[in-house]
Amino acid sequence: MRKKYIIALLSVIMLFGVVPAYGTGASEDSLVWDSENEFSRFFGINVTTFTDNKSTTKSIYPKYVRDSQMAGEWIYFLVSDGTDEWFFQIAKIKKDGSAFTYISQDPDFSSIDVVGDTIYFLKRRKGDEDFQTPLSFGSMRTDGTKEKIVMSKPPFNDVGIDKFITINKGYIYYKNYDNDKLYRMKKDGTGAKVISSKGVSAYEFYGDVLFFSEVVEGRYNDSYIGVFVDPNGTRKTTFVSKEYTLDPVAYVDNKFYYTTFKAVDDVGNFKTDIHVYSRYTGKTNKLLSLDTNDQFLGKVEGGFAVLSSKKDTVYKVGFDGKVKK
Repeated sequence: MRKKYIIALLSVIMLFGVVPAYGTGASEDSLVWDSENEFSRFFGINVTTFTDNKSTTKSIYPKYVRDSQMAGEWIYFLVSDGTDEWFFQIAKIKKDGSAFTYISQDPDFSSIDVVGDTIYFLKRRKGDEDFQTPLSFGSMRTDGTKEKIVMSKPPFNDVGIDKFITINKGYIYYKNYDNDKLYRMKKDGTGAKVISSKGVSAYEFYGDVLFFSEVVEGRYNDSYIGVFVDPNGTRKTTFVSKEYTLDPVAYVDNKFYYTTFKAVDDVGNFKTDIHVYSRYTGKTNKLLSLDTNDQFLGKVEGGFAVLSSKKDTVYKVGFDGKVKK
């Protein structure tokens, strides 16, 4: 199994975090994303808007944040109070940069996921300074009221790296921190059921379709088995990837898009490739290799947004792998 210290190292190297895109119109599309690179003008929360294929990017909150995500008219995120590098307060802001508001100034939150009018969170127990100790799991309203702890010791954890849960159709999906397998349970913490047969490296819902990548341990390198679970519950193994990582990014027209990442030298330079697997043909193709240190940001209308670190601009790559200008 790929060890967690390797994941942590990749997180340090890959300086940019991504949140889902949201559309603003037929000919205009926007993406909210955040950057941890304090030496870039894009440090903090950014909104990139595409009109046709031309982009404009506005930095709306130039501070270190985590877990930024759009829900309704608000961007919700974690922000540090300056006392701890692992735990945060919860805040929100509108996409034009106005109306910054703290939802909770309690500096003990590690991760959040916003679903409708509810914020689900992992939170440090008071007096517990070990960030790797399992954290309590709870929920609150998006206005900060009705906070409650659902599980004091949940079977999932967060150490500042992985997505900790996904809420889908009333169930919580999560990676169990004891065996890395994918599980689901009811939102009250009962009825846990294992989904994967092996440990998973990543998982994502696309409508009713669940994708996850199971890790097959190798002597020198791990490989990844891509698995789809269709709405009727049928599990279908689809392809094998021997790339260093496998991160799902889009599912369009029965075509599954994912990125892989690998170091290209010993000084921290890396490269991201975009691949597509067709469930029509069963074939996998590499669409594009991004320039060294260019960062994949997320899905937008008609393709993907990519940050050029050299030019400090955001450009679009179509679903066909061609750069749009």
